[in-house]
This record gives sequence, structure tokens and C-alpha cells, in this order.
Amino acid sequence: MNGDTLLLLSLIIALAVPVRAQDEEREVALPFVTLVQPPEAPKLEVAPLSAERIQEIEELIRNLSGATRKDLGINSRMHGSVFVPVGEFGMNGDWTGKKVDDISEPVRRLIEIGPDALPFLLEALEDDARTEIPIQSVETMGAIAGGMAFDERTHGNPVNPLEQSTLALNRYGYSSIRPQDEFSVAAEMESYRVKVGDVCFVIIGHIVGRDYNCLSSPHVKSSGVQVSSPVHRKKLRGQIRKIWDTKTPRQRVLESLLLDFSTHGILQWKSLDFWHVGNDFQIESTKRLLYYYPDFAVPVIVARITNLKTTEDLYDDCIRNGVYSGNFVDAIAWSDKEEIKSALAELGQRAKEAGLIQTLKRAGIQMPDNTVRPDKPTKRR
Repeated sequence: MNGDTLLLLSLIIALAVPVRAQDEEREVALPFVTLVQPPEAPKLEVAPLSAERIQEIEELIRNLSGATRKDLGINSRMHGSVFVPVGEFGMNGDWTGKKVDDISEPVRRLIEIGPDALPFLLEALEDDARTEIPIQSVETMGAIAGGMAFDERTHGNPVNPLEQSTLALNRYGYSSIRPQDEFSVAAEMESYRVKVGDVCFVIIGHIVGRDYNCLSSPHVKSSGVQVSSPVHRKKLRGQIRKIWDTKTPRQRVLESLLLDFSTHGILQWKSLDFWHVGNDFQIESTKRLLYYYPDFAVPVIVARITNLKTTEDLYDDCIRNGVYSGNFVDAIAWSDKEEIKSALAELGQRAKEAGLIQTLKRAGIQMPDNTVRPDKPTKRR
């Protein structure tokens, strides 16, 4: 091989590396969601909490020292989640109606109280009281055994301006982890005892519909576990407080949920593979809107049901509606509001897609006889 050939190969390699890196950076930074006409949030009346309610919240937070490992897993979201006050949702997003029995009572009650508990949970992010949850470095959440280290990983919606500016979101899953982060985890410690402030972090995520996990693996191929602890990481603590700390927590959470409710997935390569990111934001927000803000949410949700388009093709329905109708029905199936039941009954009269029909039946909606049909394959899936 002569000198000219070697020089040419060197130039090709030198040029190829940055181009490949740029392509990878661009790929992970693709926009997967967009904001579509969010409903206007009403100005909520601000009423001070009673002394009894404040005392209850503060006592519940003190009792988080008895939290269990199950309490750390309540924010698993994609294609299967729980919303503690109303029950479990299955791996395909369907509402199972099963009560979440293995959550400790202080965690359950704080989530039920919801936005009113937010200021107290934010204040307690520094609470270093020990819980009964020890974690060993070899317990790597299913990953290869490896190291354990503190991290600042969190989750947000890029259409929310406050979250986008605070977390610099730029990655699928919309995590604050940078794309160039390595998959391996440094061996910073051999064990960790979860703190009350860490559990508060998890509870805040559940209330606002965010994947705030205390323990995580940075990648499926990772060796090790990352501990996102607001107790030990001032930056993480500051970010969460900047996003959610306000004198009007009910207003802040409502406005955030309405942005999530209006977050639609962007179609990638004629596939629903990444489109579901927007769908998931909508589904999680719908559950919380209906539970925490029923007076406002019911007419908004009824209008959404009324405007759902339904054909025999799942793909077309998802693209036209901006949400998978079956997931949307499951997200509200637990509600006993008559207006919602009536709107679902009307949807049942015109439902055509097999999955939606099955979902409506699961919700207890009486379906016309002519809706019973075999599953029909959808196009371009």
C-alpha cells in the first residue's frame, strides 16, 4: 500500500468519525412530539390548606421512613403503568381495574392528596432520614452486575417550556441524560440506603405524571445502577424545585397536565414505533386530570371522545386522532361520571376498529351486535 493510499484512507477515517457521531446525535435528538391546541386552563381559586390537612401531610412524609421497595416502582410508564388512586394498567396500557395493594399507606395517601402535597414533598427532597430500602451494587435492575453511582437523571415533556429550559431535554424518552453519556456505571459505592427525600422524588413524579425514578439503568446493555437522589445531588433537587415549586401548585400541575394532554406524537418513517411517546403523555395526563380536576376535566374529555374518528384501521385512527382510542378509553374507564359513560356509549355506536370495540366492552359499554367482527390487520404498522 503506497503513501497516497494511506493518506487517502486516513482522510476517509478522519471524516467518517465526526459524521457518524453527528448522525447519532441527530438521531437521538429527533423531535418525537409536538403541541396541538391545548385547552385553556382556568384560574383556580387559591384556598389555604387547613391546619389539619397540613398536619396530615407532614405526618405522612415523616412516615415515609417505612417505605418499601414496591414504592419505588410506581412510575413505570411506557406500555404499562399504575395510577395508584384508580388501579393498575396492563402491559398494553389497558386498565385492569386491579387495586394497587402493595403500596405503603403514606405513599398512597400522599398521591391521593396530589398537588396540595407538592410544596411539602418539594421541601422534603433534602430529608436524609433512612428508609427500610437497602440497595446493593449487584442489584442492577436486570442489567449486568456492575457499579453503583449517583446520577441526576430525570424525565420531562419538551413541549413544556419550563421543563425544556430547565432539563435541556434532547433524547428519546425525554430524559436529561446526555446522548454522549457512557453506558457503564462507575463503582462509586457498593450499597445505598434509600432516603425519605428520594421517596418524595418518586411520589412527585407520580402526581405530576413524570418518570421520576430513584433507581435506573442508563441503557439495556449497562453494567450497573444509577441512583437519582435529590438528597445527594443538589442539581437534581434544584431542577425539580424550579419546575414545580410555586405558591399555586394546583394551578401549576393543571397547566402541565393540559400540555401533556395536547402532546401528539410525530410520525416517524410511517411507523407508530416512536409515535407512542406523545400517546403516553396524553394517557398519563388524562388519568390525573380526571382524578385531580374532575369538574374541569369531564367536559374536556367528553369533547375529546365526541371528536374521536373511528374506522376499521388502527393506524389511520391513531394518526387522525393523535391518540390510540383504546388507550384513551381505558384511561377513563374507571370514572363513574355519567357524562363520560354517556359519551362512551355514543362512541360504542360508531366504533369500527376491533381493538377499540374490545376496549369499550371491557369498560362495560353495551355494543351493537353488528360491531362483532374478527380482528382486521392494519396497514403500515
